[in-house]
Amino acid sequence: MRTRTFGMLAANLPAASESVVERLRRGIAEAGLDRNCREAANDLLDRAGLEEDLVRRAAGLADARKMRDAIVIVLALLGELDELMPDEPDRSAFHEIAGLFQDVADFATCGAAAATRAAGQGNA
Repeated sequence: MRTRTFGMLAANLPAASESVVERLRRGIAEAGLDRNCREAANDLLDRAGLEEDLVRRAAGLADARKMRDAIVIVLALLGELDELMPDEPDRSAFHEIAGLFQDVADFATCGAAAATRAAGQGNA
């Protein structure tokens, strides 16, 4: 029963890549409005679409800055690498350093996706 209900709900959800403005625009096109009303609605949706894009781009820029700040913190922690010697008895220190490098890679990947959103491209 639960799977069936979820399947019915999922079937009615909009495509992930379709924005609210696009769904409204499609609904207006299907509503069969007269020309003047349709033009006014489309003009309003054009403005809303520009605002939606600006919000998405601002969020992408904010996220990119957060990833940069996270990388700066991890780079400071990586300064401990200079204190390690090849004969370090605590091998877990090397694993911690490896984890920090992986963190930089992960933050950089997220930052790149966020910068792409800030550029107004993709739904990353």
